[in-house]
Amino acid sequence: MSSASVAFFSGDQSALELANYIGVAKGEQAETGAFFQSTKQLLSEEKYTEVLTKFANESAALLEATEKDFEPLYNLLIALIKDAQPEIVPKLVNSIIQPIVASGTDKANLRLKVLSNLYNNLESNSPVRYDVFVAILNVAAETGELDVLVPHLLSLDAWIAEWGVALNQRRALYLLISQKLEQSGEYTREAYEFLLKYLATFDNGDAKSLQEAKDAAIRAVKEAFRIPTVLDFEDLFKLQAVQALKPSKLFDLLKIFLDESLKQYQEFVKANPGFIDEHGLSEEDNLTKMRLLSMASLAAANVQGEVAYDTIAQTLDVPEDEVEIWVINVIRAGLMDAKMNQLKRTVVVGRSVHRVFSETEWQQLNDKLNAWKANLKDVLQVISNAKLIAGSQGATIETVITA
Repeated sequence: MSSASVAFFSGDQSALELANYIGVAKGEQAETGAFFQSTKQLLSEEKYTEVLTKFANESAALLEATEKDFEPLYNLLIALIKDAQPEIVPKLVNSIIQPIVASGTDKANLRLKVLSNLYNNLESNSPVRYDVFVAILNVAAETGELDVLVPHLLSLDAWIAEWGVALNQRRALYLLISQKLEQSGEYTREAYEFLLKYLATFDNGDAKSLQEAKDAAIRAVKEAFRIPTVLDFEDLFKLQAVQALKPSKLFDLLKIFLDESLKQYQEFVKANPGFIDEHGLSEEDNLTKMRLLSMASLAAANVQGEVAYDTIAQTLDVPEDEVEIWVINVIRAGLMDAKMNQLKRTVVVGRSVHRVFSETEWQQLNDKLNAWKANLKDVLQVISNAKLIAGSQGATIETVITA
């Protein structure tokens, strides 16, 4: 233990104050009980590791503190273990956080604050921060306080890199976060994104590891169908854990959502009666999403062009008088920018997303860039010629004036 800890224990009564509180909480007499006296004896013998271990093991007693004393008492304990020998810190911290996590929904905000204080008092690169973060996640999820944590999840990958945790721990954390977010019912899209992060850790894995990820891959595919805002299936499709699902009907259905049409979806449903219901999917929601995606594909093939209402109606398998509603829905979904010409009954497409960015799309992009390059070259040539003309005219005027 550092000299700072020795000085703290020897010259300050804080450790004895904490020992007294824990002893009283255990039903002992103040300053005369066994816990207090044994702590006092250990301090006199400078057995500081034993003192910290006693405090951590009995820290559940602090959960009974009043709201006024709750955080100060825990902060005192955190201060005492801050300079403990590094090799015992993981055990001390886990002994402290276990009862905090297991104490139900009582004092949720205070418990989260204590865990946050503990987290922040550890070194930024301490692997023990992983355990405290998991505790924060579990308490926040159980007490309905995930909204406090979710904004900070954007920094999680950077934190994981700092903690230096093993791959299996990273996988466990991604999966736990996904499960907790999904269970909340409020963060289904975020839960899906962390499920993708989990599955991505299996890329370049062997057959055994891909088998481990199979259930999560199936869950991810189904969630992609269910979540209304998931309209891009390319990242999901490319994951090796998802590729390992083939051959299967679920994988075939994913391929349809990736880059195929409403007609092909309808043919799949007809060829596989009962499949949608068996997998807990919604036929109505699937049709809605496939219509949006099919319209996006139609628009992508006609960027800067016009698409007739009757063509759209045929593609989406809807009456022509519903076309405008569907066009508005596709625009709202961010899949395209377009204007409707009600007189001509056409849609003028300004922009559309590509459902997949294949070699064809790369070639189209290359062609556009080359066209822009040629246009810029022509513009630069015009400017250069204009400068030459202006220069020669200026020289002529100067000659006339001089003359």
